[in-house]
Amino acid sequence: MCYNCYAEMRNPSRKKVVKHEESDMQSEFFNKVFTIFPKLPRKLLFAVPNGGSRNKIEAANMKRQGVTAGVADVILLVPKKGFACLCIEFKTKTGRQSDEQKEFQFQAEKCGSKYVVVRSVEQGLKEVKEYIE
Repeated sequence: MCYNCYAEMRNPSRKKVVKHEESDMQSEFFNKVFTIFPKLPRKLLFAVPNGGSRNKIEAANMKRQGVTAGVADVILLVPKKGFACLCIEFKTKTGRQSDEQKEFQFQAEKCGSKYVVVRSVEQGLKEVKEYIE
């Protein structure tokens, strides 16, 4: 059970509706990517724990430890085709990048990284395939 579902179960009177389509996509992506691409270095393809609900104390601790808003959801830290790395941002069909995400994209591309916004697991896997082949 994800944290958002647990929090909703513990406090059903919360007004916010729990939606985690993007995190579900990301989970499915990781369930498939190493099966499809078994030679990918497992330690160099990773999720960045920036999203999700946190209490104020946990959020403050993570910020002190260097968590930065806007960083891409997934990073493949392998240089290929003239790029430093591949940054993947998962969004729903109607999801939009935050200003912090747009700023991260700008900075990452300026440093030579490839940055993509994907709206499905299949699109994420396709981007990895095109990047590594």
